[in-house]
Amino acid sequence: MRLGFGAKVLGQPGLKSHDTRRWQNGPHLSVSLVYLRDIFAYLQRHDIRMYRMSSELAPYVTHPDLPHFHRQIDECQAELALLGEMARTQRLRLSFHPRSHVTLSTPDPAAARRSTADLKALARLLDSMGLGPEAVIVLHVGGAYDDKEAAAQRFVERFLHLPAFVCRRLALEHDDALYSLVDVYAIHRRTGIPLVFDYLHFRNHNPEGMALTEALRLALSTWPAGVTPKVHFSSPRTEMRVVTQTDAVSGQRHTVVRPPLTTQHADFANPFEFIAFLRAAQDLPDFDVLLELKAKDLALLRLRRDVARFAPGLCAHLDLTPAPAVREPEPEWSADHILGAEEPQRVLVVIVNNRRDWELVRREGWYRIPLARAPRQVAADYLAFYQTAVFGDEKWAVNYYAPVRRYRVVTRRELLPDEADHPRANERYFKVELGPVQPLPRPIPSRRLRRITFIPTTLERLLNAEEINDLWIGHTTEEHLWAAFQGQESDPPT
Repeated sequence: MRLGFGAKVLGQPGLKSHDTRRWQNGPHLSVSLVYLRDIFAYLQRHDIRMYRMSSELAPYVTHPDLPHFHRQIDECQAELALLGEMARTQRLRLSFHPRSHVTLSTPDPAAARRSTADLKALARLLDSMGLGPEAVIVLHVGGAYDDKEAAAQRFVERFLHLPAFVCRRLALEHDDALYSLVDVYAIHRRTGIPLVFDYLHFRNHNPEGMALTEALRLALSTWPAGVTPKVHFSSPRTEMRVVTQTDAVSGQRHTVVRPPLTTQHADFANPFEFIAFLRAAQDLPDFDVLLELKAKDLALLRLRRDVARFAPGLCAHLDLTPAPAVREPEPEWSADHILGAEEPQRVLVVIVNNRRDWELVRREGWYRIPLARAPRQVAADYLAFYQTAVFGDEKWAVNYYAPVRRYRVVTRRELLPDEADHPRANERYFKVELGPVQPLPRPIPSRRLRRITFIPTTLERLLNAEEINDLWIGHTTEEHLWAAFQGQESDPPT
């Protein structure tokens, strides 16, 4: 059994799920794929082998008013193939879950056409990565639109008119209020779409009164032979809700406390509930579990540890824990990152050790990073350049930076065709395409001899650093100390 989570990584700041820039700033699938590459490396370090990618991976790719974004998938075939190669090497199961506006049951033909376009794009991404049939796009039926049966009929008819490459990627999930597992099973009987069992939805909406094991068995039976079924699990939130309301008469805002909603996902799984769920499924076919918990990867790592503690025999039987030699320590938590504070802009400091490479940066607008020697975290909003001894007055310092526009995966021969006979001509590189090179407000010197490689940092640090050591990002406590020394905190860390 594989355990997974969706989209945002909380255990390591700086790992965006996709390129989040607005259309005016030129976001691109190639940038999303480098973020994804860094996420894959994080997943491998923690032996997490299931992940739901952001459905916004290719920004604006189907937007009807922005046609210059429509060719992103064609432009990124090499980069998509590289990510697929990584996923297969890591035995990583990937999927998509489109946002709620993607629905085939809508009575609006224009909305249905847009939904079809989105599904085609997601299916093309999975195909371009060379992923097998376990990589699915999980859909809900959608709304009832005052006639539940008619809506279900529209879903079936539109599914049957989709291209085959889209149909084979789709899976259908029941919901927590409208379409029960029995309802979607009726659609499965007409379409062959496999069903994703959702534990929390089932607990909230089971009008037929099915037993848990019976319902899970029914959903698992819909998957084709040789394809491991996919299941969603979450515990319900049990905390009281603090809600801010506006008085209709006075217009004043006030805070009230409400009881919890059982349909909302908890931050972390109740381990005893999850163990009971696994025991109810012990005699059923194998399946993978995607956790829909607000604490994302942190919840997964905690649940894996809890199952090992409270049900070690079950954990070993279901292969939920990696070998001790593989597992990294549980990530240190960053409160700002977890609570959704605005992410700092990321910078990767790179080395320029010859004048020709510097001319390529300044005149042609690109820098190369060999895949085989790439740092743990490649994705960044900016590159900054550490110049070595050949640069005279600018040596041994970071003097310039430039915004990142695109990432490409190319061979050295493609980058430098005049060196086609070079021993590394066939090696693959990231070609980082850049915007205008800008001087820093003041140089950042290296005041003592040390080996400089790649330095991941933030734009704030880059613009305020007085020497190279100020760029390094440490653990959370070290970050508080650095901020205090910079005069950004009035209270010491606790």
